[in-house]
Amino acid sequence: MKNKNNNDELIQISIDPIIKEKSQKILKEAGINISTAVKLFLTQVVNKKEIPFSDEFNQINETEYEKLAKIIESTGGNGKVNKRNQKILHLYSTNDIDYETAVFALKRSFINNE
Repeated sequence: MKNKNNNDELIQISIDPIIKEKSQKILKEAGINISTAVKLFLTQVVNKKEIPFSDEFNQINETEYEKLAKIIESTGGNGKVNKRNQKILHLYSTNDIDYETAVFALKRSFINNE
């Protein structure tokens, strides 16, 4: 849908109200609004042909991956991750499943392998 005031496309997003409120305060201090911040983000996606600050995303995923690896070790595993659990960890690290789902799947995997 075209914005009535210019040629920009109008988009709608859903976001947690707490994240919205906190980000608005930070962005206001920087002198920009959420709309401008989203435009800046998407412009960087186009310019870089990747997600900006993807290194930060990878660090977050790696940290969570390490947490899940500790769960595997705490179940008495031998430190080796089988193919099925590697798939579960991969799905989690790429945000295809959430933390709770990954933990559930890993625990279930260990129960089934006993």
